[in-house]
Amino acid sequence: MSRIHSISDLKFIKPPTLHSWLTKSASPHGSLAIIDVRESDYVGGHIKGSWHFPAGDFYTSLPEIYNRIYNNKIHDVVFHCMLSQSRGPSATLKFLRSIDDIVDSKVKSYLENDVHVYVLKGGFNRWQGEYGKDSSVTEDYNAELWEMGL
Repeated sequence: MSRIHSISDLKFIKPPTLHSWLTKSASPHGSLAIIDVRESDYVGGHIKGSWHFPAGDFYTSLPEIYNRIYNNKIHDVVFHCMLSQSRGPSATLKFLRSIDDIVDSKVKSYLENDVHVYVLKGGFNRWQGEYGKDSSVTEDYNAELWEMGL
């Protein structure tokens, strides 16, 4: 994974692509995890089934994230924050760069060879603009907060 050096090396996907993965119940490689790294701005809704690991505690969360991905045989991982301009891409880079330091060779090999990592373009802000009111893909959505400019 050391080939990932900067945000420009990351793969971004658009909300309609992620929406199709969720509604078809399968991502391109068979299984999906969405990791939301928002902090206090998590209020107002989230993508259904996403895992919430706030950016401020992200490093300490990495072992749990590795284990969840490995134990659930997740093949596609999508990170995001509010806009996916800073925290989401930064968490993605931390995740990818930290794989080199994993001691468990099975987990390390799985993450290096079997997992595809993406960042949601436009983050939750763009997602909620397109799919916020769709309860089949968005949970705990509060339209009033968004209308007030969350």
